[in-house]
Amino acid sequence: RRKTEAVRMRRKLTEFGRRLKSMRTAGARAMRIFTLQHWQGHLQYFGVSGNSRSISSYAHHVKRLLFKWLNRRSQRRSFTWKHFAAWLDTWMPRPGIVHRL
Repeated sequence: RRKTEAVRMRRKLTEFGRRLKSMRTAGARAMRIFTLQHWQGHLQYFGVSGNSRSISSYAHHVKRLLFKWLNRRSQRRSFTWKHFAAWLDTWMPRPGIVHRL
């Protein structure tokens, strides 16, 4: 059984959060493109059988970070959770196993 190392996952989430923070002024479109590329790369590399729990956890944290930094771009809130979830469903792939081992 293969599983993502906890230290590696925390490190990647920290880097992802820092990058989103630095992209606040670039706009929602740039943040969406970066998140999509990051998420697809993560799925391609870590999406192996036996790792679905880590993939789901990582997806949850990525969504929370994106929601946080999208809503911190101004004093006014950009999204509610309901609106954010609907927006994500239009472009973000669902977590899942890509490679069966």
